[in-house]
Parts: sequence; C-alpha cells; structure tokens
Amino acid sequence: MRSIIITISVYLTLILNMNAQETVKIKITVGSVSYVAKTYDNATAKAFTALLPITVNMTELNGNEKYHYLSGNLPSSPENPSAIHAGDLMLYNTNCIVLFYETFATSYSYTPIGFIDNPTGLKAALGSNNPVITFEVLKTPTGTGFIEQTGSECRITNDGILHFRGDARKISLIDISGKLLAVTTANTLNVGNFPKGIYLLKYESQYQTKTIKIKI
Repeated sequence: MRSIIITISVYLTLILNMNAQETVKIKITVGSVSYVAKTYDNATAKAFTALLPITVNMTELNGNEKYHYLSGNLPSSPENPSAIHAGDLMLYNTNCIVLFYETFATSYSYTPIGFIDNPTGLKAALGSNNPVITFEVLKTPTGTGFIEQTGSECRITNDGILHFRGDARKISLIDISGKLLAVTTANTLNVGNFPKGIYLLKYESQYQTKTIKIKI
C-alpha cells in the first residue's frame, strides 16, 4: 500500500510540474507601466494569447474595470465567480475582454483568462479615462516546438508566429474536431501556445474562402 501511495504522489508531482511549465504569461503595458499576468489552462486563454501581441483602446466602466470588444469571438465557458479581484482578466460574453482594477462582489458571469500576480498601482496606471493597453506574450511554454511551414500560403517561424502570405480579411484557426480556436483579421497569428499537431487554417478573402492543413 505504501509503495502505491508513493507512486501516486510521484505521478501527481510530475503532472503538477508539467502544468506549471505550460503556464503562459502575458505582459500588460499601459503607458510606461507593465504588469505580468498568468493565464489559465483553458481554451479561452489559449485563443486570446494566440491573438497577441495586440494594442487596444479600452473603455472605462463602473469605476472598476476597462473593457474592449474584439473583432472576433473566443471560445467561452462563462461562470459566476461571486467575487472579482483586482488584476483579473476576463472574457464577457464571447468577444469582450475585461481588465478589472478593483475587488468587488458580482452577479455577472465571465470566462477567466488570467490574473495579474501583483496588481499594486494598477488602478492609478489605468486612470479614470480610456487607456491604450498592449497585451503580449511574455514567455512561450517550455518544450513547445515549431516547424516552419514552406511552399504554402503560410509559414510558422521558430518563435511560434504564423505568417500568412496572401490577402485575407479574416483568418481562423480550427482543430481537427472542427472547434474554432482563434480568429484574427491580421496576417499574423501567435500559435505558440497550442499543442503540437495538425490544425486547419481557414482564410477568407474578398473573392474566396479556403481551408488548408497546417502543422504546428
């Protein structure tokens, strides 16, 4: 019995260490001040980080949050957290990212994306108006590998950025089960946070819609 318990403990420790290595951190910059947020291991966080880096104008609301509507939808699993904490980064509905700078009780439902470890001074940095905020991936998960795509409409460089060579108004990343993972209107997409494997890249231009297979 003791050997079984030890084996289970070792296994759980290995799993926890693997999960720790997969934590993706986001750098959130407003003006001259930057904060580091840890993302959760969920589809919403992965889809959001795949869009980074982005710089957006966020709108003030209720004296406790800043929000911005994305051009596309992210996967969501909204739940009521009961309480919001300063530094929480959430998704409201399917396309509204919200950065909270106050702690308070809430009856609304959100999908968690991540949280700022140390939100000290966040309220002052964001100010009372509508700040311009940059979100970017601070660190790529350990052990993630990339294969450069050549001879096709796109390529993935060693830093995990997919570069689309054609003229597309919208690009969608889809897994092999048909689940939408990320959407962008730019010609680049950060795919470094997704596991290795085969994915579908759907791109829509003015004249055509095409889907190709890519390997990450």
